[in-house]
Amino acid sequence: MRKIFPIILAVVLMATSCHKVVDPEISVDPYAITFDYNGGSFDVNVRCNVDWTVDCDTLGIIISPTSGTKDGIVRISVPATTSKSTQVARITFTAKGEESSKLAKTVVTIGSYPFIGVDLGQLSIAAEGGGTQFMLTANREWTATCSNSAFKFSPESGEVNDIIRVTADINETGTPRECLITFRLKEYRNTTAQIKIVQTSL
Repeated sequence: MRKIFPIILAVVLMATSCHKVVDPEISVDPYAITFDYNGGSFDVNVRCNVDWTVDCDTLGIIISPTSGTKDGIVRISVPATTSKSTQVARITFTAKGEESSKLAKTVVTIGSYPFIGVDLGQLSIAAEGGGTQFMLTANREWTATCSNSAFKFSPESGEVNDIIRVTADINETGTPRECLITFRLKEYRNTTAQIKIVQTSL
């Protein structure tokens, strides 16, 4: 029995000394992708030499599968958004080694929902003439038109938010007059906003 114990101990020590620690390595493709506000799905190719997991810092994004071993493919599904600003989601892949971990990321940029609007429905200008102004909110390029040439406004186009100024000369017609200013996104012609400007008469 005394002769067997040293042999067992030697075998254990030999097995321990022969164990090689594997350093984790991981890479992903693509590193970045962009969607418009409608969202979409795409695949990420994972190259790894150990077990890995996946998570995301943005709610609503679906990841399948959320873990794997060595090389694999992960399906990412990005839902449509109604956010008025661009969003950025970071999907993190973690390779888990015995003594350390390594990260790789795919960055998803989600475009904003097309929006244009004004806070007020109607404004007035005195019969003696003058002007008024209001705030237009938009997240894309826009143009504007007015239904009555007796009113002047500026600017008539823009890229994002702007202050709109409207003027009119004295109204001596004997009847009130009004105009409807319509704002429309250049790329999304059905996305509009309107405001009515009313001027009384002397």
